Amino acid sequence: MAISVRLLLAAGGVCAGLAAPVVAECPQPGDLRNGISLRDDSGGVTTFRPGAAPGEVMETTLFDDNTGFFVRSTGGLLVEESHDIENGVPVESTVVDTRFEGTEQVFPVAEGRRLELAGTEIDATGAETAITVLIETSLMRRVLYGDCAVQAIPVRTTYTYGGEASEVEYLDYLPEFGISLFLGAGELGGAPDIYRIVELFKAPPQ
Repeated sequence: MAISVRLLLAAGGVCAGLAAPVVAECPQPGDLRNGISLRDDSGGVTTFRPGAAPGEVMETTLFDDNTGFFVRSTGGLLVEESHDIENGVPVESTVVDTRFEGTEQVFPVAEGRRLELAGTEIDATGAETAITVLIETSLMRRVLYGDCAVQAIPVRTTYTYGGEASEVEYLDYLPEFGISLFLGAGELGGAPDIYRIVELFKAPPQ
């Protein structure tokens, strides 16, 4: 896969956004257990919920037409599974699984760090591709998303597929919540496509 999972999936789903909740309440530490959501200027609403394993995060992004995508990751930094969503259900032919080595080195996420991990990406047909992810973090800063101020560690991840570096992804890791907000991605050496997060809020009840 020669392009960021999130960017590839999001590119196919830009449309009118879902309505934000009537009363948007800023998330607090510990709120991930009940869900944290964001709305960006591509029209998508992403909801983060905890996975079964420690540090695992489930991200579901949906658009008005009930299409979107799903990402299961470790803290939002290491994508372990992804797939498209159509009519509210997974598209099995788009499922991609990724297995990394040494994931315990990444967490807890620290400022001013550079770490490279190797792994294998497996698509729905069973085809395998060698992948390397270079994770680089900057100094923590205070960021305002809508009306919500949060602590964020900027993260730049460079993806290498089959020995060829091809993709750079930009995220904000929020240590208070253990999630990463996807900001954009682009080809190595090129200008990235950047998304603007317009709102961060507690997820409505399921």
